[in-house]
Amino acid sequence: MVIDFRVRAPFVAYKDSFFTQECLDHLNSESMLRVDAPVSPSARQYSMPLLLQEADEAGIDKLVVPVRKSTNGRNEDLEELIAQYPDRLVGLAGLDPHDINAAIAETERFVVNGRCTGVVMEPGQDKTPWLVNSAWVFPLYDYCQEHGIPLVFTFGGIMTRSLRYYNPELIDDVAAAFPRLNIALMHGGWPYVSEVCQIALNRRNVYLAPDFYMLRSPGMADYAMAANYLLRERVIFSSAYPIMPLKGAREGYLAQLRDEVKPLVMGENAARFLGL
Repeated sequence: MVIDFRVRAPFVAYKDSFFTQECLDHLNSESMLRVDAPVSPSARQYSMPLLLQEADEAGIDKLVVPVRKSTNGRNEDLEELIAQYPDRLVGLAGLDPHDINAAIAETERFVVNGRCTGVVMEPGQDKTPWLVNSAWVFPLYDYCQEHGIPLVFTFGGIMTRSLRYYNPELIDDVAAAFPRLNIALMHGGWPYVSEVCQIALNRRNVYLAPDFYMLRSPGMADYAMAANYLLRERVIFSSAYPIMPLKGAREGYLAQLRDEVKPLVMGENAARFLGL
């Protein structure tokens, strides 16, 4: 099984962000392109059927779809999408932890009693940024740990007000305090590549999903080295679609991986993390 761990699918939660003409033109520009392919027709046409056709052509079995709270994404819309394609999509309910009781209630509604498999938070991109080791968030982490709910952070990358929100020591604090809580870092903690690799090696509950930062970015060789050797069981393939087309992303990853680790990175690690 091949699992793409981060797909901002063409549905209402992203219609006014990733699928505007301005955004698609920017993603298609030479400065953003991470593979030798233009933005997908499925993105240009804002089409879920075309996206699933693209996944079939790329040999990708499941797509993990998160909700972004900072752009007013709604978990209700994600549940409706999963209901249409239950065999192909895995949902991550978006949370804004500033109202911690509401965040726990959403986790219970959409994960424990709903169609979603895990939760996702974006500390550096939320309308009010926050530090992941803040004690006021710990009740949510404790709830996820006790209920076996995988937690994904958008942690790393260029879209943040300050690198302080991606300080790797913050994740180390959380992983140490909640050792039974599975934590994955979208954007792989970039640009702190060596640091997050050390943390993932030390804390076996931390996984790295570097998406397009493993392709044509500073530090990509270190992600590939980690995936091939020390962290072969905790690096996860992800495209960050529509930033990369699915086929180009898959081929880009496979080109850097030894044959014996390809099943792990391209699917098994994600399945283990998500409890599939």
